[in-house]
Amino acid sequence: MEKLPVEERYIETNGVRLRVQITGHGTPLVMIMGLGAPGDKWKHNYELLGRYFTCIIPDNRGAGGSDKPEVEAYSTDEMSDDILGIMDAIGIEKAHVMGVSMGGAIAQLVALKRPEAVKSLILTSTYASPSEAFAKALGFLAQFRESIDPGTLKQLNLWMTYGQYTQMHHPQKIERSIADDAALPGTMPDYAYRAQCRACLSHNTAERLNELKMPVLIAAGAKDLFMNMEKTMELVNGIPQAEFYLCPEGGHVHQWEYPEPYDSIVLGFLLKHDQMVL
Repeated sequence: MEKLPVEERYIETNGVRLRVQITGHGTPLVMIMGLGAPGDKWKHNYELLGRYFTCIIPDNRGAGGSDKPEVEAYSTDEMSDDILGIMDAIGIEKAHVMGVSMGGAIAQLVALKRPEAVKSLILTSTYASPSEAFAKALGFLAQFRESIDPGTLKQLNLWMTYGQYTQMHHPQKIERSIADDAALPGTMPDYAYRAQCRACLSHNTAERLNELKMPVLIAAGAKDLFMNMEKTMELVNGIPQAEFYLCPEGGHVHQWEYPEPYDSIVLGFLLKHDQMVL
């Protein structure tokens, strides 16, 4: 299958210069990445989805080729304004929006701030309010990022994000992930990683979930150490008429551990809601 061309732009908005990749054709689909990674991490997904949609893939502030303000903390509130600024700069009036982990938290606020601009919303491995376990894990990663050998820290992070079944029976998937991550562009300074961690920890939309009236798909891994089922069900029960996909053996990155069912569910959801008049 021939690869789609990817255009790279730099957009200034909300006081920062943000790297944005655009590929594909069709209705816009904004894809928001999670903690510590550039938008390139979506590569597998946008190579598929770009055949049906125009994929807009930003690097969040602090990551990849985007600006990395030297402040104590970012917030999902300002990062959602970054996304809305990108949409305005490109001229997008209405789009599907999807986000993973921290990106899902940002996506919720994009939809809450400008619901008329969101055709549908896909929330993967994410949350409305952080669990105690998630808070402790991020606190550890932020605190020791500078003092732990990068290779050891990477192994620790992989242990926390991949499901145990994958670790025991499909270690080649993790090895491929390590190689792919090594090729990602941009270096994330420790201060920027900590600032993104603090954005994750300060996020809370739990009391506003019932305002999300657009079609919503929630995708989760049953073995996710970060987002436990209580926090997943907070989203499922709080969002009116949300659709729910649960990957039985999946961890926090189930969309890359078990891509086939995730891709099928996501593409089917997007196509079903693409032509709806909302």
